[in-house]
Amino acid sequence: MLSIEKLNLFYGASHCLRDVDLTVEKGKVTCVLGRNGVGKSSLLRAIVGIERARSGSITWEGDDVTRLPSYQRARRGIGYVPQGREIFPLLTVAENLETGLAAAPRGMDVPGEVFDIFPVLRDMLRRRGGDLSGGQQQQLAIARALTMRPRLLILDEPTEGIQPSIIKDIERVIRMLAQRGDMAILLVEQYFEFARDLADQIAVMVRGEFVLKGPASAMNEEEVRKHLTV
Repeated sequence: MLSIEKLNLFYGASHCLRDVDLTVEKGKVTCVLGRNGVGKSSLLRAIVGIERARSGSITWEGDDVTRLPSYQRARRGIGYVPQGREIFPLLTVAENLETGLAAAPRGMDVPGEVFDIFPVLRDMLRRRGGDLSGGQQQQLAIARALTMRPRLLILDEPTEGIQPSIIKDIERVIRMLAQRGDMAILLVEQYFEFARDLADQIAVMVRGEFVLKGPASAMNEEEVRKHLTV
């Protein structure tokens, strides 16, 4: 289980995250919703160690990882799919997948399960990442994170700029991974419909703090949408 308590993050004098509390359980999908610029991506970057929290704690599987560098968090089973995918456009699909093993023990290979989950990638191993469509690049980015066999998978806006058919594929994959019961999934989204259909827990962020939080089934859609529309 991931447990975040009283997390505060600053960018210079700007207070980005304000006493944020959040719990993410294995076997469940937790979705953070909110408008652009409210701190959603900053929260994910703090969890994976790209940004350093000013105060508060991040606990994963009972261990405090708040001060660990990002590569050590990856070795502890935390996988990350950044916003915008950030694949390497000049590397092949195979090479992109291998970069996901950077923090793995020497000799570890890309697991065959990755191609069972995203079979389209098997036929594209020698194609450059930059030649793939946006949806295929998103599948590659998720597959790259899965090469380390993470027990916590963090995704930043996985539906951004993706065609509807691929969104359904990604939704299916996320649900399947959660249902196995050995992985906690945390994702950031702007679209309520995607969260409503997929998430077990929803947390709505406004100006660096959560204003709504609870089971997706108990969320009042009108109240949630009020904090998402401009």
